[in-house]
Amino acid sequence: MVLHRGNIYLAKEHIKALKQETPDVKKRYFAIAKTLSPDPIRITRQKAADQLGKCKRQLQRWIKRFKGEGIRGLRNRSRRPKTSPNRTPKKIEDQVKEIRKASGFGPKDIAVLMNESYRRDGTGVTIWASTVYNILVRHGVIERERREKEDLRFFDWLRPNRLIQSDLTMFNGVPILTMEDDGTRKGWGLALRNQKDKTVIRGMKKLIKIKYDNLLTDNGSQFSRLNAEIRKYCEEFVREKHIWTSVHHPRTMGKLSAFQKALKRFLRHKLGRSRSRKEINHWIKVFVYWYNHGKYHSAIQGYPEEKYSGKRDENWYENIIKDLKLENVLSV
Repeated sequence: MVLHRGNIYLAKEHIKALKQETPDVKKRYFAIAKTLSPDPIRITRQKAADQLGKCKRQLQRWIKRFKGEGIRGLRNRSRRPKTSPNRTPKKIEDQVKEIRKASGFGPKDIAVLMNESYRRDGTGVTIWASTVYNILVRHGVIERERREKEDLRFFDWLRPNRLIQSDLTMFNGVPILTMEDDGTRKGWGLALRNQKDKTVIRGMKKLIKIKYDNLLTDNGSQFSRLNAEIRKYCEEFVREKHIWTSVHHPRTMGKLSAFQKALKRFLRHKLGRSRSRKEINHWIKVFVYWYNHGKYHSAIQGYPEEKYSGKRDENWYENIIKDLKLENVLSV
């Protein structure tokens, strides 16, 4: 027994060894050291357990582990089971990682592609989005996040072309014009040369070539009430009115913001820091195609293109697999 700086050590070498351990291990060691010391220092095991805030039975387990393994036996042990008989097969986990690497898609979208692949090759397997999520977390691809859900009031203009939302966003310094049909969630996107009023209006005309009922925008200069270009555009393409969001109230355009967020996440995954407008527009086209034809939206209980025009491309799966170069990973 050694007394060092007011603490009792059962052996001299324990002084140096404990410096590398966590506070929990040190606390357990000093409590156990007192139970194993001679009188008058020794304390009862019940008293030591009370000092640790644990039951006597747990203290006895630590004492047994300490006698058998030394200080190492006082460390916290993993509760993970030694075997996982129900763990997802490695082949499926590899597929998930490959699809994530190629697309950057989230668990729900990856599950859609995999289940379509399994349906086509007759595998008879179904993979859930939660399983995909757990695989990505297990391999450190994404981190678990706890999100507090807030009760929000939503509005929907259910008929196609009843309300179109439009806004600009930036990707690596390149302006991207985005538009979305409020009722069906169909989206459009285009990388622009600059943010000038005429450039933005030309982009809007290129994305949606037909008339629609109402336009919803923020109060940016390109969409301002004082902007003559947007007034001319509305006279030509908007049947009813141009609606502006309330200042400092971004939730009004929450649907379009979600579309922009998903688009930019995909672009970052595919392009990194690239500012090539040609490349950006190519991958915008790929994402928008997937978003409209392949991504199921629970809010509308269907697919945007199907809700917007009544029919989606039957070859959407083959096209997206080809665009993402996943022919060797998924069945076509």
